[in-house]
Amino acid sequence: MSKTVTQREIPGGAGGRGLSLRVVGCGNARAGDDSAGLEIVRRLRERGDCRAELLQRPQAGLELMDVLRGAEGVLFIDAVSSGAPPGTLHLVPLPSAGVMPRALGAISCHGWGLAETLRLMAALHYRLPRLALLGVEIESAQPGSPRSEAVESTVQMVVERFGVLEEFLTREEHWDGLTPRRFAPGVAPTGEGGF
Repeated sequence: MSKTVTQREIPGGAGGRGLSLRVVGCGNARAGDDSAGLEIVRRLRERGDCRAELLQRPQAGLELMDVLRGAEGVLFIDAVSSGAPPGTLHLVPLPSAGVMPRALGAISCHGWGLAETLRLMAALHYRLPRLALLGVEIESAQPGSPRSEAVESTVQMVVERFGVLEEFLTREEHWDGLTPRRFAPGVAPTGEGGF
């Protein structure tokens, strides 16, 4: 079950309006690398210095409407399988044709995922938040297996450098120009949008 931390307005820094950020860790805690998103959010919560609202959602479903409703910016953190080396990070605006989060696809028993949720919210005239995915490329999602060394290393790096990404994503102008980015495993991203 997820625990909600009170959402706060985050300063945007010099020259930018601050956006509130909701961070949603997704995945299966008992399936090796597929647990990466849940583990990152768990560690961020444990650290206690993240200003964003932190949520954990093991699977997609109609409850995604509650996650998205009222949010300004939502960052999903989830395992991805795009063929890149394990531990590769993908930062992409959503929806994306190139990289799809595993837990947010239409994989629930009811065939409901992020795309369906976005279509329903648009049909109901809900304001859609800005959406992005921080995808962690996986090696294996074998039930009962531990996280691979490459993914564990990436999980730790994301947690250590999350403050920089959080600052980047709380600046409204960064969302407007967000383009897909890929960061090689074992290399800490740097520069504009790096973390």
